[in-house]
Amino acid sequence: MPYVTPLRPDDPRRVGRYRLAGHIAGEPADPDSAGTFLSRLPDGAAVAITLLGRTSAPDAASRDRFSAEARAARRVAPFCTARILDAGFDADQPYLVSEFIEGPSLTEVVRAEGPVEGPVLAALAIGAATGLASIHQAGLVHGDFGPDHLVLGAEGPRVVHFSITPPYGMATPSADLLAWAQAIMFAVTGGGTRPVDPASLPEPLGTVVPACLSADPISRPQARALVTALLGQDDPAAGLLAEGTRRARAAGRGAVGTGPRPQPAEPARSTSRRVAWIAGCAACVAAIVVAATLIVTHRGAHPDPVRPSSSAPAGTTSHTASASPSATPTIPAALAGTWSGTVRQTSPTLSVTVQIQLPAGASAGTVDYQELGCSGRLLLVSARGGTYTLDQGITKGEQRCDNGVVMLTPQAKSGLLFRFRRADAPSPSGLLAKTAS
Repeated sequence: MPYVTPLRPDDPRRVGRYRLAGHIAGEPADPDSAGTFLSRLPDGAAVAITLLGRTSAPDAASRDRFSAEARAARRVAPFCTARILDAGFDADQPYLVSEFIEGPSLTEVVRAEGPVEGPVLAALAIGAATGLASIHQAGLVHGDFGPDHLVLGAEGPRVVHFSITPPYGMATPSADLLAWAQAIMFAVTGGGTRPVDPASLPEPLGTVVPACLSADPISRPQARALVTALLGQDDPAAGLLAEGTRRARAAGRGAVGTGPRPQPAEPARSTSRRVAWIAGCAACVAAIVVAATLIVTHRGAHPDPVRPSSSAPAGTTSHTASASPSATPTIPAALAGTWSGTVRQTSPTLSVTVQIQLPAGASAGTVDYQELGCSGRLLLVSARGGTYTLDQGITKGEQRCDNGVVMLTPQAKSGLLFRFRRADAPSPSGLLAKTAS
């Protein structure tokens, strides 16, 4: 479980434009990392700054490749992943900025609690597969997936520390799927403490786990097909990855009883980490959920208008969902319908017509950026103080619009304020009007 310790005398105090607040320990060892540090954005949200070794980008060509691959990594959909928010160079040392996900890893949970089964196992399987599918959809691979890289955060299982490079050498999508099956078997067997035949697992795991364990990489399913099989439906109304995220959260939160969550100030010693993960949403105000900012990138005639790095509120204290940790936020009737309007930003100039559709009682809707020719899904994450936070996943026109976070705030005169959240620049916004019920 990652925990934060004070900066050591030889630790840097700043990396790029980020002021460092502490040293993050307890994360998977990365041989190419020179340390991971905690920083805070201007709005107080916590992020992890990973310093990479100078050998990662020793020359100009390598620096250009690193920057291009980091841009691709920022397009990973915000579904069950700890997203890459920013990247850059501090002098000649490359660094990555990602979400800081607090919570125990699958390795820690199994060591403390033993074998995983039932709804918790379903949550882990769906969440891990959804995270890998999000990464593969962006043309990348994890490259080193395992139980240490699946964190049981307050918002459900999250895949962390994925590679920013495309498939290369032994790092392939099929290798990620093999690693997924091995992680599931690690959970089922309690880290090898009891023998389990993969084919004896409850369906659909009894079918998909053996398929992913196949010695022939070609016979292993793709990550998206794996998520489809785990969900048991070909075309969910909310979108495949959005539905995978919702099911992972819902299955995990309702699996066992409630209890307090260990604090991150020192390595957790509690033996009830699985309970802490599932019930932590309501009990732990220290949980930090950093969501990537919406990026609407108008290629060609307009320069790149938005840079990622912001946060979404954690927890759900809303008109739409109970404060119970088992509640899943849903769209209220007052917010339901079709909304349309113009969203603008001033520097650089951008003006685009946005149309969103929000079905009452659902956990997701759709978004369409008409002039840019891209559209996608909106997954309701939380509602606080009259503002609704939704994760956006672009499914059409990915080259023109990126994934991120949308903030919706109902106005007094039936309008709906639509905002993109950013920490380092003005947030594009506009007022939408309801056009249909």
